Amino acid sequence: MSLTDRHAFIVAGQELVPPPGLEVTNHLDPDVLTFVGQSRVGRKVDELIIHESVTRSAVSTVAVLQRRKLGVHLIVAPDGRVFQHADLAHARLAHAGGHNGPSVGVEVVNPYYPYLLRDDLPWRRTIAAPWAHKDAYVLPTPEQAEATANLIGWLASPKALGLDIPRAWIGVADGRVRMGRVEGGDQRRPGVYAHHYFGHADGAWLVLYAWLRLEVGLPSCAAYEEAVRRATGARSTIDVSDLTRPEPNA
Repeated sequence: MSLTDRHAFIVAGQELVPPPGLEVTNHLDPDVLTFVGQSRVGRKVDELIIHESVTRSAVSTVAVLQRRKLGVHLIVAPDGRVFQHADLAHARLAHAGGHNGPSVGVEVVNPYYPYLLRDDLPWRRTIAAPWAHKDAYVLPTPEQAEATANLIGWLASPKALGLDIPRAWIGVADGRVRMGRVEGGDQRRPGVYAHHYFGHADGAWLVLYAWLRLEVGLPSCAAYEEAVRRATGARSTIDVSDLTRPEPNA
């Protein structure tokens, strides 16, 4: 491909085909803003940070980030469409403090707080969540959850040429998934992070869903409901020691 495809991922100046089922529009499209950051050409990119926006549309998410002089590489819209706003390898953007240098930032559009919901919005479910800020959480749409898992699976794979992100789950250890701060989360190490792991309050439920999809192998609907069930009423960690990936042909 030549650099004219608005529906490819752009990584280190090259166009790469997205995984099946993921609709991507990149910043070659005149309607997709390019966030301005610093160059990191030649540096290793080996972290992936999952954020949630506390906004109600992709457009308002871009506006808020611009106003705050921040930026992310990818935004996941309510319907699961993905917008790429900078080269995933070459652009260092401000979205995760000390993790900015080696990371790709993914912002999932989500009001997060129940009081921000309206009847005309696509988010339909909230859960009681002591792990969340203010103890309640608006669930991402099923389309967003699946798009995020699909993104993680692709970005942390050999197909993402120019990136070195391993499918290592920073918040999963000893049969438990963290739903809050991770000890040493401020320190750089390769893998997949929720923004929640280093002092914020977002991204943890989406990482839980993606882990259920990619590591346990649950179908999308089952993973969504399992993530809802286990996260409802949970505090700082969720026990997943009973979950294992089924054997092939089982």
